[in-house]
Amino acid sequence: MSKRNLTLLTDLYELTMMQGYYEKGQNEKVIFDVFFRQNPCNNGYSVCAGLEQVIDYVKNLNFTYEDVDYLRSLHIFSEDFLVFCLYSSQGFL
Repeated sequence: MSKRNLTLLTDLYELTMMQGYYEKGQNEKVIFDVFFRQNPCNNGYSVCAGLEQVIDYVKNLNFTYEDVDYLRSLHIFSEDFLVFCLYSSQGFL
């Protein structure tokens, strides 16, 4: 898998929940699922491929300056939270 930054491909709900945990000072681990809602073609089974890419995505999740600038432009995230995202991704926290 190429080393592209895919951080903002996450669900906006997950980012707003992340801010909620941050603002409440909750530092415990939280879990979000990677799933699909309906089997393609209404089949009764699924074959899963790409798990290595999903694991790589989660392990390398980080926010760049450009990511934070984009999130800032949405006007739904606090500046403290955006700074936390950036600095924690850069290894400063």
